[in-house]
Amino acid sequence: MNNFKYIIITPAKNEEKYIEKTILSVINQTVLPLKWVIVDDGSTDSTSDIVKRYLKDHAFIKLVQKEKTDTRNFGNKVFAIREGFKEISNLDYNFYCNLDADVSFEPDYFERLLKKFEINPKLGICGGKVYDLVNNHFIKQQSGENSVAGPIQFFRKECYIEINGYTFSKVGLVDAIAEVTARMRGWETKTFPEIVVKHHRRTSSENNNNYKIALREGKTDYHLGYHPSWHLLRSVARIGTPPIILGSILRTFSFAKCYWVKEKRTVNKEFINFIRKEELNKIKDKIKSILRIKN
Repeated sequence: MNNFKYIIITPAKNEEKYIEKTILSVINQTVLPLKWVIVDDGSTDSTSDIVKRYLKDHAFIKLVQKEKTDTRNFGNKVFAIREGFKEISNLDYNFYCNLDADVSFEPDYFERLLKKFEINPKLGICGGKVYDLVNNHFIKQQSGENSVAGPIQFFRKECYIEINGYTFSKVGLVDAIAEVTARMRGWETKTFPEIVVKHHRRTSSENNNNYKIALREGKTDYHLGYHPSWHLLRSVARIGTPPIILGSILRTFSFAKCYWVKEKRTVNKEFINFIRKEELNKIKDKIKSILRIKN
């Protein structure tokens, strides 16, 4: 396991409800990280106090505390990660994990993923399958196997360097942009459904209700450059996600509004062309699968 050298960076803001679950998951791993940098991004609750309880007995954990701020935003996450990298600049590592402070997983989680990297040298980003906690039940996130959820993206170091890391965006999407850019550069990105991650709150749920989440998802589809036809397919596929039916209407309304006002997209033309080519290939594969079933 000499090549299983990895580091973790966790941006955390007001995570007192969840962060201990994440800490217990990491310190009980069969393969521990060289360093785990937890960047407290100006929490106003007891997040840092919880982390401090574990520092003495676990020397690989490093706590970085930034000044307190009143808001959570997408830029803060990127800047917090950059702060974390300053703490590991002198380390020799092969893999990096962006780990949110509200997830938990089994003790062999990282060992299993490191073995996936070992088997496939073209694997650039991977992770387990995320299940969101919704109404006291863990619900599997609906995403393709080549899409790795933002809270647990695990990078080969060379891949992260080649894509220039996470890119700041006013509308978020840093994880989606990272994985698509990796595929553009020839890397494979993969979620392994047999490796389970529990996400103790629904994605984007902080200070949002289901209606706001649906509106944001429509805007997200637009800024990633999704073709309108692909957006509609995605929206119909999520018709049963709360708020039922209305959520799909809100997603498409938000998507269409961005088109109407010609909102400047976050990504460039090369990125849009690539992602639309991926969409077309997925549609072709789906049609072929349906035809094989009928025959």
